[in-house]
Amino acid sequence: MAQCSYIHAVAKRKHYKHYSINSLPVRVLTSGKWQSHITIFWETGGIATMRSFSVAGLYDTEDEAELHGLAYGQRIIDGKVPGEAVG
Repeated sequence: MAQCSYIHAVAKRKHYKHYSINSLPVRVLTSGKWQSHITIFWETGGIATMRSFSVAGLYDTEDEAELHGLAYGQRIIDGKVPGEAVG
């Protein structure tokens, strides 16, 4: 059986403007650090849409990774992350 190189934490959700941001930090077992992964959900014209993003960098704690992920999601929604967008 192959060994897993990361562990998922428990997802946290934040509502921002008319979006929901789910933050799901992932623990990288080889380093013990945490990486931020987020999914942004929104609805337009009765159609639900989602898009996932990984945040560059590693963090010492799950809380740090979660906070950075949620802040990154807000910046994406605000159009402040070049090359990343939501509807």
